[in-house]
Amino acid sequence: MQSEAVQTFTVIGLRSDVDMRDLFIAGVIPGPLTDEVVILRTSEGEFTRWAMEFDALDADSAAEQAYAHCQEEDSCSW
Repeated sequence: MQSEAVQTFTVIGLRSDVDMRDLFIAGVIPGPLTDEVVILRTSEGEFTRWAMEFDALDADSAAEQAYAHCQEEDSCSW
């Protein structure tokens, strides 16, 4: 049985300014791209744009890691 390779994914989404633990994932892109999405550091309305890299087997696993990361108090930051 072959083991799947872990790769880096960049998760992009919106974090709620009301409850920083809420993350609304907009997309998961293969590769380490947080340096390329600097423009996402601005905020809009009641949300802050957010991006972070995660090592995972697939895009869904990276999204799950991002959501779990933001569930931890005050950890959902750049």
